[in-house]
Amino acid sequence: MHTLTLGILAGLATAFFSAVSYLVSRHHGRKDGGGSLRLLVFAHVLMGIACLPLAWALRPDPLPPVAVWVPPLVGSSLTYLAGQAAVFAALKRIDASQLAPLLGLKIAIIALLATFVIGQPLVGRQWLAVAISMAAVAMLHRAGHPSRKTASLSALGMVLAICASFAVSDLFIVGLIDAVQESPVASPEIAAATAGRLRAGGFAMAATYVLCGLIALPFVPWVGRSRSAGWMGAMQYAAAWLASMAGLYICFGLVGPVFGNILQSTRGIMAVGLGALLASLGWHDLEQPVDRRTLVRRAIAAVMMTAAIAAYAV
Repeated sequence: MHTLTLGILAGLATAFFSAVSYLVSRHHGRKDGGGSLRLLVFAHVLMGIACLPLAWALRPDPLPPVAVWVPPLVGSSLTYLAGQAAVFAALKRIDASQLAPLLGLKIAIIALLATFVIGQPLVGRQWLAVAISMAAVAMLHRAGHPSRKTASLSALGMVLAICASFAVSDLFIVGLIDAVQESPVASPEIAAATAGRLRAGGFAMAATYVLCGLIALPFVPWVGRSRSAGWMGAMQYAAAWLASMAGLYICFGLVGPVFGNILQSTRGIMAVGLGALLASLGWHDLEQPVDRRTLVRRAIAAVMMTAAIAAYAV
């Protein structure tokens, strides 16, 4: 029971810090025209530095052949960075409380990939979950601000690009973990609970962020050399995002990926709650105040998205 409790707390921490990271990126990314790009570059340089000793400590001994684990590492890093860039761009157009639930649309992308690319067709209950998630998206779109109808349409396109990028990145990450795991086993649920699977996942996470930091490093002079405010915001975002990722891997290691994804999907509800709180406190640069009806719609949509992901995964 103690292990289960710790796993649940880690999963909820993942959802919470993920929602916080979106608020931080929205706050710092809107300060000036290059704020979003600067925050993206600076944060990943900092995360790369922080993950370098972790990757060294968790590296498999011996490392598999380069041709086995480097291609999925590069693929996961590039698709992840593409998704993150789209996240920062989308946060200029919609509030974090709208974006976080919408990211649950990734389940629809994964469903299509599983059916038409991987060759693993879904069962009826899983297609029902996809339909519920689409209904939640429609409700969230209706809950947007009337003055942002055009921006919301373009932002929805960005959300789809985000979900597609992260879905492909997830596939590469699974391939990377499989490639570096020392003792693979047949069941993903059992593997996630073993020390070998957890170590491989930790190395995969750390190596991915080290590579992302190396990719971001050459862009530092271009986005701004010595802007202390930019580095401070990047530190805040990097801390929130890495805390989310640490909770994610602890959760997966203790309770498995299925329950872990259900817990992670609560980030939408948390983002709605945090957004309402900040708007009520006058932080309108983070969240625009909304009426009670709009807030209820967003909350219902977030719950629907959570229910859809749970129905798909359980």
